[in-house]
Amino acid sequence: MPPHWMGPTAPPASLADLAATYGRRLGDCIAFPGLINSHDHLAFNCYPPTGSPPYDDFLGWSHDVQANRALVTRIEAIPARLRVQVGLLKNLLWGVTAVADHGGAPVEGPIRVLAPFQDLHSPELASPWRWMAGLGPAVTHLAEGVTVDSRRRALAFLKENLFRRAVAGVHGVSLEGEDFRRLAALVWCPASNLFLFGRTADAAAALRHTQLLFGTDATISAPGTLWDHLRQARGRVADAELFASLTFRAARFWRHTMADDLVIARRTADDPWDAFFALTPADILLVVRAGQPVLVDDRLSAPPGFGRLTVGGEAKHVRMSVAEMLAALRPQLDTAALLSRFGVVAE
Repeated sequence: MPPHWMGPTAPPASLADLAATYGRRLGDCIAFPGLINSHDHLAFNCYPPTGSPPYDDFLGWSHDVQANRALVTRIEAIPARLRVQVGLLKNLLWGVTAVADHGGAPVEGPIRVLAPFQDLHSPELASPWRWMAGLGPAVTHLAEGVTVDSRRRALAFLKENLFRRAVAGVHGVSLEGEDFRRLAALVWCPASNLFLFGRTADAAAALRHTQLLFGTDATISAPGTLWDHLRQARGRVADAELFASLTFRAARFWRHTMADDLVIARRTADDPWDAFFALTPADILLVVRAGQPVLVDDRLSAPPGFGRLTVGGEAKHVRMSVAEMLAALRPQLDTAALLSRFGVVAE
């Protein structure tokens, strides 16, 4: 049978072509647009979850990370470009075809790095005058903590946005009610918030006042895969809203064309929403970016030149030089531990 298409619009014509190409090898499956990760720090995905949570706000966590000099020195010795490629691999394995890299720059890779936007980092680490130093949307970490003071700092910073630039506020853990009205979007990163603070933003309240987008953050603060993060988030807002935060709504916000980006995955439940939220990286059979396969399950016969990984017992092939990447990382990292954080079993 053809893949069950998830989404409010008609499936792209390419889906029928892919179904005809791979036929029965796909089995019973679902298909959906390539996912859009609205918040990551690509260069920080070589880190394991770090720190001793829970914290009151991110400043305490940042202090503890910097105090772990042995870890920081070892990771930062890896060339930045290589660390970014690790972040791209992580996202690709999870079905992401576009990612907003906070503080990064556009790079070439199998998935798109969204740009441009202005990185203001946070009220704590950016001067208010920077509101006037750029054009287009601004992205800033806001209220990344559980204290009244964290909320106060966020609201004071937003008050300095005199030109009313569109703001994507990341985290927003301590924001309340109509606070969210000040944002063009809340980028919700529940796994990172729950790890660091034991609490996350009120996403349902945010939806009453602004758009909701979804982000994974980096592994330094967010254990588990994207699919684990989604299961943590499910039930806090409607399934359709959570899906939109990763797909159509995110595409509109970032002005990203996603017509030729899609994912086909094994179906493991009768209900389409249950099937989607039950996914793991092992269930992803095909990721297509701009009409070209960038991840292919072993059963579908990978194009030549793809790198091979075993994900949850299933061989996957990605359009990246995996062997060279891992060889370059091994002097500094336990690559088996690194890959396990992405859902990969080392071979």
